[in-house]
Amino acid sequence: MGQSLLAVWALTTLALAGCATTPYAAGDAAARQGRYAEAVSHYQKALVGDPDRIDALVGLGIARYKLGALAEAIDALERAVAHAPEEARARFYLGLSYLRKGDLDRADAHLTAFVNLKPERRLAAQVDRTLNLIRAKPLPEETRVFAAASLENEAELVQEASEAWRALEYERYNRWYYPYYPGSFYGPGCYWIGSRLRCF
Repeated sequence: MGQSLLAVWALTTLALAGCATTPYAAGDAAARQGRYAEAVSHYQKALVGDPDRIDALVGLGIARYKLGALAEAIDALERAVAHAPEEARARFYLGLSYLRKGDLDRADAHLTAFVNLKPERRLAAQVDRTLNLIRAKPLPEETRVFAAASLENEAELVQEASEAWRALEYERYNRWYYPYYPGSFYGPGCYWIGSRLRCF
């Protein structure tokens, strides 16, 4: 499973971009804008018809984590992992939740499982450094909170970079295959390739 956790996350988000009317997509949109309480409400609606829907459980767990509701976050994320043990985002945020709660053994187990899923290289290296801290117990609360926040920031940077790359690739694809130059009509068989108009 060599794909980056956050690249997969970005692909999922792009695939759902056109489905903004579903409760899950509304929750995802709210979470991406930092409206976590609203996101929780939408994810809960998505789970009414399908209580074991993995993406909604993970989204709910992450939104609750962001709100500081660690016990509720752990509940949703543990349910997700029970059905999908290789769900990387669930493993990551479970590790962070247990780390912030001070349950270092469970934090170690979930972050180790996350690293074994082969996430992006820099994020994996930072998780490894955090695991070394965890294993050097005891770990003061301030250090636990700082370590969790640092991991979360790194994950968000990786996600942003992945989304920017995907947007660039999408733009390149459209430039190659879209049969019109923006703002003008060149007729069938004409394609804007790179910076030149080609007609075949």
